[in-house]
Amino acid sequence: MQYRTPQSNAAISTSRPPQLPARRILWWLYVARLAAAGSVYIAAVYSWQYASRADTLLASLIFAAAMLFTGLSALYTHVYRRSIAIAVLYSQAIFDVLLVTAMVHLTWQSTSSQFAPLYILVIAISALLLPARGVTLISALAILLYAGEGVLIQGDTVGIGVVLQLAIFAVVALGSGYIASRLRAQSAGTEAMAEELARFRLHQGEVERLHLRAERLEAVAELGASMAHEIKNPLASIRSAVEQLGLSAQTSSDDRVLTSLVVRESDRLARLLTGFLDFARVDVPFTRRLDLLSVVRNAAELASSHPSRPQGTRVECDFPRTSMEVSGDEDMLHRAFFNLVLNALQASPDDGVVRIEAATLLPQQLDWRAAAFESGAIAVRVIDSGPGITDAARPKLFHPFFTTKPGGSGLGLAIVHRAVEAHHGVVVVDSDARGSRFTVLFPRT
Repeated sequence: MQYRTPQSNAAISTSRPPQLPARRILWWLYVARLAAAGSVYIAAVYSWQYASRADTLLASLIFAAAMLFTGLSALYTHVYRRSIAIAVLYSQAIFDVLLVTAMVHLTWQSTSSQFAPLYILVIAISALLLPARGVTLISALAILLYAGEGVLIQGDTVGIGVVLQLAIFAVVALGSGYIASRLRAQSAGTEAMAEELARFRLHQGEVERLHLRAERLEAVAELGASMAHEIKNPLASIRSAVEQLGLSAQTSSDDRVLTSLVVRESDRLARLLTGFLDFARVDVPFTRRLDLLSVVRNAAELASSHPSRPQGTRVECDFPRTSMEVSGDEDMLHRAFFNLVLNALQASPDDGVVRIEAATLLPQQLDWRAAAFESGAIAVRVIDSGPGITDAARPKLFHPFFTTKPGGSGLGLAIVHRAVEAHHGVVVVDSDARGSRFTVLFPRT
């Protein structure tokens, strides 16, 4: 198996805004902008009798401009929820640089202004919203405006204090840009997975349909489990008796052939009954917090060494560096992911690759609203390189005893579905000629 860092995730289009929660960042940016402009306006009102008319007029204009621009921006991004293009993000950053420059001009005393550190905040937020080139442009604009304010407008000489402040701006720009690039690299796979889930159109009605299917399967499982228990013990007795008869000295060669046939078929039935009992098991007897990535990794390693996989197939895991904790039964989850990965390996051609990706999804990245997923989801996606699933087979994919593989029991994916449902999760499937993608979603705790 090969393990890779998040930097190896599939590339995303560079024409789009950076893959960070831009709408949430903008919301807090609006709040901070109004707070800063409001503080200047309140200070101007407090000292209205002592300040010059030009200063009070400028303070009023700063507050009015901030209110108007922020109101229009919030209307566009949060009320009408329009798509946040890169031009919108650039306009926010440029306006904030100009706003801070006006505040610095208004509050300039001696050789500096107490509002100059706001440039650092603007540069840091720009690093979260804009690409690296944009951060460089905003930083250069802030440095030029601040230096121009001090030298050209205020008539001060460029002293050591101004030089240090400009150097701090540059360092913040470099550091923020680096940190933001690492955040984008880690979130690229998350956004790609969220976009693919959105294409499934798994709305509330679809979630309810999945749960209805689980309830129907539960009734079948309860009846079948009781029958499986009743059959398993007599079957073991029959196998043991026939095996003893085959060891008798009086047994002919033909009898030994028939005996071995009975033993072999008894073992096959016993495996089938064991698999069905795994399918029928829906309770989670022992729940504890565990690292889901460790469970998936161990199951993938076991499946990648299974003798039934095609020759040369391999598994590649693309996991984040941080752990993903869920509350559940480790043994049940291990069996579920083992079946899922083994099924993907068996569906792949010789020398094929099965990719396993994992990500944490925020609530706004999900295309439905279910009570269990109010805090978001932990998603694990298994991607094979097979021919895909036919339209006729897809509705029956998780039905017990349905299989398209010669000699298959038809319980592997049914066990996956039951185990995921027992942990309050869902399984969604997307398939085309390039392969199939099984995405397992667990509620984020």
